[in-house]
Amino acid sequence: MKGPPYLYNITLMLNRASETRRLTSSKHGQIVVGVMDDIAEKHADVYAWMVMPDHIHLLFGRDRPLDDVDTFAGRVKRRINKGFERADLAKLNWLDGCTKYDVTIDKLKSARDYILANPVRGLLVSKPEDWEYSGAPAPLPAAAQ
Repeated sequence: MKGPPYLYNITLMLNRASETRRLTSSKHGQIVVGVMDDIAEKHADVYAWMVMPDHIHLLFGRDRPLDDVDTFAGRVKRRINKGFERADLAKLNWLDGCTKYDVTIDKLKSARDYILANPVRGLLVSKPEDWEYSGAPAPLPAAAQ
């Protein structure tokens, strides 16, 4: 299998100037994990997702291109905030849009590995697998290995 022809590597950031809460608090973290799992099940081949205290990484592929990556990022943030509202938690204040990184099939594995090692670089855990707010649900396409 060649894999989806449209690859995306994005980061969603909290507005650090006005947001002091953390995505990885126990209540917030579980809601964000649920949204990431839902995206992986229904919307894309998710090669890696990582929830850090003030940002989220999402590496994924699709058979059809996104019309607008920032619009997709906005939907993800709204879904997370709706989950917070359902749990009687206040919405988080996000930066507009997202940061986009170029990714090609030949760089997909290194992008996934870099994302999954983020909590180690941030000195949050000693091994990537010890971080509970991450996942790599879709196997990499054969061309990326």
